Amino acid sequence: LRPILPWILLALPVAALAAVDKTHGVPPDLQAKYVPLTKGAHPTWKCLDGSKDIAWAAVNDDFCDCPDGSDEPG
Repeated sequence: LRPILPWILLALPVAALAAVDKTHGVPPDLQAKYVPLTKGAHPTWKCLDGSKDIAWAAVNDDFCDCPDGSDEPG
């Protein structure tokens, strides 16, 4: 178990940075809306206008998937 511990500790900051990336450019008052929904195996996210659900991986990926552009806040 001891040799695995450093790898686990290294993985934690990377996961935290991935979450921060998704909220880059999001105004502070909207940040609570930029969290993934966990329905099934793959997390999704609902566009702010409610028009569609997209893959969480598609949020802030430099391609607009939502008609209102809310998936690309940055």
